[in-house]
Amino acid sequence: MIWVRADANNQIGMGHIMRCLSIAIALEKCNRDVCFVLADENISDFLESRKQQYRILHSKYNELDSELNILQALLSEEKPEILIIDSYYVTTSYLEKLREYTKTVYIDDKYLFPYPVDLLINYNIYGDMLPYGEHAEETDLKLLLGVSYAPLREQFEDVTYTVNNQVQNVLITTGGSNHHNITGKILKELLLQEEMRNCHYHIVSGVFDEYLSMLQQLAEINPNVHIHQNVDNMAELMQKCDIAITAGGSTMYELCAVGVPIICFSFVDNQERIVESFVQRGLVCYGGNYLQERDNLFGNVAQNVLFLTRNKEKRMYYSNKERQLIDGKGAERIAQKLCEMEERVCE
Repeated sequence: MIWVRADANNQIGMGHIMRCLSIAIALEKCNRDVCFVLADENISDFLESRKQQYRILHSKYNELDSELNILQALLSEEKPEILIIDSYYVTTSYLEKLREYTKTVYIDDKYLFPYPVDLLINYNIYGDMLPYGEHAEETDLKLLLGVSYAPLREQFEDVTYTVNNQVQNVLITTGGSNHHNITGKILKELLLQEEMRNCHYHIVSGVFDEYLSMLQQLAEINPNVHIHQNVDNMAELMQKCDIAITAGGSTMYELCAVGVPIICFSFVDNQERIVESFVQRGLVCYGGNYLQERDNLFGNVAQNVLFLTRNKEKRMYYSNKERQLIDGKGAERIAQKLCEMEERVCE
């Protein structure tokens, strides 16, 4: 059995859960049993709808040390071979104590400190540039770094994509949450542009979108605005869009696997590094940083949409460059490494 310790809510969004779910599905295809371990009931219905096992600790998602006693007791009793941990709230003591009970894997984005785990995964575009090596050389830490390990769902493998002559469909997404109603404000700005009024806007509304009713009101008075919830085949939706506007996060890797030209922005600090890295590599248009620019962000995004709309060659350039970055098989690669790790534990 492989356990996954991760959470989702309206503060941290769905990113941790979604990438772990991709890994879980890849593991299940290798005939491994997977169980999610959650702080609370926030996404129990979501996991049930996807036929995923889960346990609830009834703890605080942002105070992981306080759950150690109950989690240690569960590990001692049920003895999973591997525990995957995906949370920004880990501490050295938390990881050290869990490692006494099972092999541990940590999915990282930040490198806050040397993590005392058996395997570390950072699939981000900057992952292999962080100083994990020194710690790995001093310990038996194994590393899976870089975009070849981006844990995308199987639907993102071998997707075909066409750069159309005209922009007709625009995707807007901010992940599982929609803080500050950024989605709605971007949409309103685009609807003000004479050149863009006849485009179809596809809004992906996450499970923690507190502004959903406002978006639905916009859709009622603008028949070219379409709200998508609980999207099972995101690759298919992306495939039909000519431009994507997205916050920094795992969605950017999905869009790259499809080849949709991207305008990206950040609205929380943990998105800044990924957005900056994509911009520095010349893979995307830069929409801005909401924490620094506030309402100026929406005009910046609209100007980038107009730029790409008028420039098919640039859209082709971004699409080709993105598709060279990602092949969509990262979850499969991670699952293979975890299976090898589990087999060594069972020997």
